[in-house]
Amino acid sequence: MPKVLIIDDEKDIRSVLKDMLGMSGYDVDTAEDGRKAKELYDKTDYDVVITDIIMPEQDGFEVILDYRNKNQLDRIIAISGGGRTSSEDYLNIASHFGVSSIFSKPPNYKDLIAKVDEIVASHA
Repeated sequence: MPKVLIIDDEKDIRSVLKDMLGMSGYDVDTAEDGRKAKELYDKTDYDVVITDIIMPEQDGFEVILDYRNKNQLDRIIAISGGGRTSSEDYLNIASHFGVSSIFSKPPNYKDLIAKVDEIVASHA
């Protein structure tokens, strides 16, 4: 069963994504920030990582850089609802880092799951 890690400081987003991906046949772990996520992804190989950008402790850019060092940016989906500026600003920066895909919050869940399916299929 493919493994997905969801990193988001919004409990509702984590919960909805976990439920939807779980119903789609994925084994899903969650973390509320990049620091807690690092503890998970240092021990587990994830097929896909969905990360928010703006979070306390360790943000999504740091997660993206960690995966960049592992040469696995094609497994990252960045999501953002924005912060002090528009979510598009953060997502544009994430896309320049080379992530697989970007989504504004709340994402279109059907499109997001289709992207997860695509990433998993490309690494099968």
